[in-house]
Amino acid sequence: MESLHPDKEISQQIWGDFTAHFKSQTTIDSYSSDLKEFTKYLGKEFANSKSDDVKAYFEWLMYRVEQGELKPATMAKKFRECHSVAQYLCENREKYNVLDEFEDFFYPYLTRVAKQEKFAKSIPVEDIDKLYAVAQNNRMVYMIFVLLFRVGLSSTEIIGIKMKDIEEYTDGMYIWIKNRKEACYLPEDVVSVLGEYLDQRDENEYLFYNRRGTRLNTMYISRMMKKYTVLAGIPSYSAETLRNSCAFTMYSYGAKDKQVARQLGITQMQIKRYDDVRYKDNIQKQAQNLVKLKVEPPK
Repeated sequence: MESLHPDKEISQQIWGDFTAHFKSQTTIDSYSSDLKEFTKYLGKEFANSKSDDVKAYFEWLMYRVEQGELKPATMAKKFRECHSVAQYLCENREKYNVLDEFEDFFYPYLTRVAKQEKFAKSIPVEDIDKLYAVAQNNRMVYMIFVLLFRVGLSSTEIIGIKMKDIEEYTDGMYIWIKNRKEACYLPEDVVSVLGEYLDQRDENEYLFYNRRGTRLNTMYISRMMKKYTVLAGIPSYSAETLRNSCAFTMYSYGAKDKQVARQLGITQMQIKRYDDVRYKDNIQKQAQNLVKLKVEPPK
């Protein structure tokens, strides 16, 4: 492994010492491949990498994940391996004559890649686009897809939304979801899609209803996903996977744990409900503003 250190002999020594405790050739080959990828991408030795280099590498891998070229779990593996080598070099700095300014710049990213790995069952952006495309002639289906992916609501939450749960405040529109202790903020692009859906629906207590005028059930959404994934010519993704994609996208753009948790309604943090006032320090709104992906009303 000649890409670890500017001095080839030291580089080979580092590699031999580092891999000495590995019992599997598969593990050694995995480390070798990922380290070579990192150094090839940078065009410099591993021990000469800097903070900006690791940041650029992270962003490149994230782009590949978003494009569906790389699985989140694979990205996490690459970063963990690079972190292990960097940590080893820092712990043996004097032995291998490693520069003082070299640090384990991979460590700060480990939490982020672990979160993305947690939501690994997500849908590539291009497949989501195809899903939206085939749903354009059905405003209700399109709106449900938007609430799953863009807002991060679950199927159970979606079928329970009543018209009275949708309220507008001075800083935007919100939906009050049953069993959540705070309102769910709707980004402006979602509000535009919602407006078009509301314009063509009949009067009903529930936001979504079937031909008989009764509320939907989760099985309806499950069958809807199967139908439209087939029409789109993409794998048979579930509604849960589409919702996971919301969390994955938010993490991709740097959202914090608290922001993602609140958006998906997985915390019990209390925010009082006031009419006609602005939510101060609205974490959900801040998080959604990070996301560069927007949805458009169906044509």
